[in-house]
Amino acid sequence: MVSVRDYLASQHLWTARREAWLCRTREKQLVADSNGNLDRKHRSYATTAALSSVAFLEGVVNASWQDAFDEKSTVYTDGIPESALATMRELWRGTEQYEWKALLEKSQAALELAGSERMPNRDPYQSVKVLIRLRNALVHFKPETRRPDTDADLEQRLKTKITKRRENQAPIGHPWFPNKALGAGTAQWACDSCIEFARQWHQSMGLTYDFDDLYLNSTGAFEVE
Repeated sequence: MVSVRDYLASQHLWTARREAWLCRTREKQLVADSNGNLDRKHRSYATTAALSSVAFLEGVVNASWQDAFDEKSTVYTDGIPESALATMRELWRGTEQYEWKALLEKSQAALELAGSERMPNRDPYQSVKVLIRLRNALVHFKPETRRPDTDADLEQRLKTKITKRRENQAPIGHPWFPNKALGAGTAQWACDSCIEFARQWHQSMGLTYDFDDLYLNSTGAFEVE
């Protein structure tokens, strides 16, 4: 019987990039209209881009760990030292259950096992760390009552990345999160940060397959249907 092995990282990245493009196109329309109302299409595009960008990273890192565990020689393991693959195999579903570890912890542990340095605490690592906080806030959203001119911890962290240049340019006001935070600038920042993180991780792991061919060129163009 023929068996099939699916990988979704490239699909998540395609989705993130397409939604970022849609968000930019929609935002330009909203700026031109200047009606100041919440636009659910626009917010949906920004939200999906952020969620799918992190899902892409999860898919990239998990593919190498899972293929190591299943002893598969694939583009997600080729180039990783055999000693590293053996240890990844033990840890994935061993006593420490790396299968359920957080994304950044899994990615850093894999680098150490491959004999590389951990990703430094600067961009793109820092941006991805903030983006994961945003993803968690959106997925596990809890309403809260507060003054619109005060910043919560997440907002403070986001504002180090979502500067005025990246803010939602549509004419919608307070509160800053989510009204100004979720826009085309954030959507593109999410895509760019995750692509750069994945690229650096891919190279540092010693993976031999060309990153662009695997994740960017293979997804083709994205257009509005």
